[in-house]
Amino acid sequence: MAVTQAAYALAERLRPTDPMIARHLRKAAVAIPAHVAGALTSDGEARRDHVLTARGALSEVSRQAGRAETAGETDAAAALARRASALDRAVHFELAEASGEVS
Repeated sequence: MAVTQAAYALAERLRPTDPMIARHLRKAAVAIPAHVAGALTSDGEARRDHVLTARGALSEVSRQAGRAETAGETDAAAALARRASALDRAVHFELAEASGEVS
């Protein structure tokens, strides 16, 4: 949830100057906790799909944070990108590799 909250805060600051980045950031951020929760409560193919979608959303948050850095939000964007990357590694290790479902 911390990544989602940070992404929403950054999106709110970006909305007046770059509404498209803000929109993409919010859309990707909201998918993260939903799919992590889905992965925790599912197994088999459904779990794999949730893990992949959560990791994709995390990648998109990182990408949009990189775009936000060029829009002048360097500190917040860099911190968000680091947090998203760390969470991606945790999701990959804890939810995917640990169960042997995704490599």
